[in-house]
Amino acid sequence: MGADVATVETWLRDWLAKRAPGLALKPDDNYFDVAGIDSFEAITLIEEGESEFGIRFRQTDFQDRRFATIRGFGQIVAERRHGGG
Repeated sequence: MGADVATVETWLRDWLAKRAPGLALKPDDNYFDVAGIDSFEAITLIEEGESEFGIRFRQTDFQDRRFATIRGFGQIVAERRHGGG
């Protein structure tokens, strides 16, 4: 599966919609704050994202401010898919 930023953003929006139906998030909103994602859900997100896109997040990814936004999450996944970062 390709992992361009738009594909990842769509996947994450769908993932978040299952947990917070009807919530409209902007690409740069902090989904932990706005959608109320807790630590258990964050672990689930990480595991499912790694499985879906065939990547492994690094510890530095979780410290990257982008990780908490839809746009940033997409960028980080795309970087991992292309060997960057």
